[in-house]
Amino acid sequence: MSDEKQQVSQAPVAEKTKAMTLVVQLVVIPLAVVAFCVALGALFMWLTSERKDFKDYVSALQSTRGAQRGEQARYLLNYIQESKRWQGIFDISAQISSESGREKFLQENPQAVGQLVQVFEESRERDPKTRRYLALVLGLLGSPEAVPTLKTGLDDSDAETVKNCIWALGRMRVDEAAGKIIQLTRHDEVSVRLMAVYVLGSLEHPQSRNLLVAALSDPNELVQWNAAFGLASRGDAAAQPVLERLLDKQYVDKFTDLTLENRQRYRVLAVQMLAKLGGAAALPALEKTSTTDLDLQVRNAALQQVNQLKQK
Repeated sequence: MSDEKQQVSQAPVAEKTKAMTLVVQLVVIPLAVVAFCVALGALFMWLTSERKDFKDYVSALQSTRGAQRGEQARYLLNYIQESKRWQGIFDISAQISSESGREKFLQENPQAVGQLVQVFEESRERDPKTRRYLALVLGLLGSPEAVPTLKTGLDDSDAETVKNCIWALGRMRVDEAAGKIIQLTRHDEVSVRLMAVYVLGSLEHPQSRNLLVAALSDPNELVQWNAAFGLASRGDAAAQPVLERLLDKQYVDKFTDLTLENRQRYRVLAVQMLAKLGGAAALPALEKTSTTDLDLQVRNAALQQVNQLKQK
């Protein structure tokens, strides 16, 4: 009697198992196959789309208008900055990272800069987004052909475009732009002043040092920091008090509008600049940072500089 009860109780379990097997065979497996096929198709589309080259992006930029053109300019910038391919065959960012690489790239694409300059000019007062991105692209490409256009961009009504043109001219070391950039250290927009004072550190102009020293007293402390970096890059000791202030984590952490990563970058750069500027005299401050700072990356950066200074 007990055996019959056991058989009866096992019957529903067996039926349930059969039902689950059927569901797996008829629903789950087909769905998994479909999902795999969709993923495979998406991967194929991604791989084929990644084969677009520089000329394709420039052509897409030329053939669009309005908001679409701004997006195409952004795609072009991203392509240049992050163009490393999974195949390892083509990487613009590596190609143009050196002067010889940029020259070779521009020789292989002789019309590119002229085409980008034309789009930049066409977008004046109509499409600031396109001009912002293209200023960065032209700066990365580093062609002298773009210099006159980038200099006119310093008078743009869009502050972000002005800032990007300053960056581009600074990256290209266009010393003749320093006079205009000096004027921009008094711009109403903080972001423009930030970039102007930093770039002046790498450009030659009789008045640039005085302007950078004056910027150490700018109402915005981030402008002060960038002025200090600009002075330190020139080996000017006037930067030292601000650099030492940046070693104070508690002070820098008050600037909550900056991301944690950016606050860290400012402090690591301050460590490196202070070591370069102060030499052995900077050892006490750097040693303290290397042993007590709560930010491990900043502490390691300070320790590295301490070790290098002691070996000299």
